[in-house]
Amino acid sequence: MRTKRQTFWERLWASTIILYTFAATFVVWKALHKYGVNPYIFFIVDLITSWFYGLASARLVVAIIYRRWSETQKWGWLSALNFMLPQIYILASARHVPKDVYIIIYSAISVMVIFAIVGVISQIRVARKEKQAENSGE
Repeated sequence: MRTKRQTFWERLWASTIILYTFAATFVVWKALHKYGVNPYIFFIVDLITSWFYGLASARLVVAIIYRRWSETQKWGWLSALNFMLPQIYILASARHVPKDVYIIIYSAISVMVIFAIVGVISQIRVARKEKQAENSGE
């Protein structure tokens, strides 16, 4: 059972990720549409998966904090899937792309993965500190 506070943070996190979608779509439109990547389709895929990624990654953090390992696995897989679907669309739809552009795409995906992992780890650390503060205050 999630608290109102957890629900608030889940929704805030998911909304923030959706804002990222607009920036990512702009980059796709400017850099990749000439290689067959449709920015409108990317936007729709990224918009839909962003919300689910945000919720799944927030719930992953909560599951890790409370050591709910069966939930951790479920939310981890859902998080990863929703994170990767827009990137898979880019790789599947791009055609006649110079090798350098693929290197940039793979690098960008790698950086996003690192930021996602660091973001989840930092959320876990903050939430654990808050949980410890709550427990010591009881």
